[in-house]
Amino acid sequence: MRRAIAVLGLAVMVSMAASAQAQNDAYRGWRARGVQSIEISPGAFLPLFILDTDFSLAETTNLSPGATFSVRYEYLLSRSLGVGAAMAGAFASTIGGRTLFMAPVTGTVYWHGGSDALEFLAGGEVGFNVMRLSGKGLLSPIVKLGGGIARTISESWSIGGRILYWFAPELHTGTYAGLTMYGNFLEISFGARYHF
Repeated sequence: MRRAIAVLGLAVMVSMAASAQAQNDAYRGWRARGVQSIEISPGAFLPLFILDTDFSLAETTNLSPGATFSVRYEYLLSRSLGVGAAMAGAFASTIGGRTLFMAPVTGTVYWHGGSDALEFLAGGEVGFNVMRLSGKGLLSPIVKLGGGIARTISESWSIGGRILYWFAPELHTGTYAGLTMYGNFLEISFGARYHF
């Protein structure tokens, strides 16, 4: 009887170890050179502060919290470094009832760390931003910095969140140079990523 229990216990431990190894191998498969991913992330868009032309703090942002939506593509150059591109849309309402809309298109660089199942991200994005307010548009540069955390739920999918700081200057030249402002925003998003 003892021998049967010992054999049964050993069989259960071996099968659990094999299952855990198979799960780890599945997680390891997507964090390798050449793996690509697409991420979709909705989230909150929070105005932080506005700097004037002389980089002094404006009294108020005149903006209420809004929403954002991002689509990201990434290619892993190594297990820890990924490059890619992102497109986003964000909007926030003004005190006067108008809507500020921004649509940045950026190149991305992110460092990936952590365990196979739990991943940490840190990096940034640089590109250009289409801004529109009351029918008037402007094309300006944009920089995003931040990070996130993701949990791998299968070989092909992971879910997680990001917090990104946006530095979005509104640059004017000539007679309108005095209208130059430097917007500072925060994106808090939650999304799903597909690895292939």
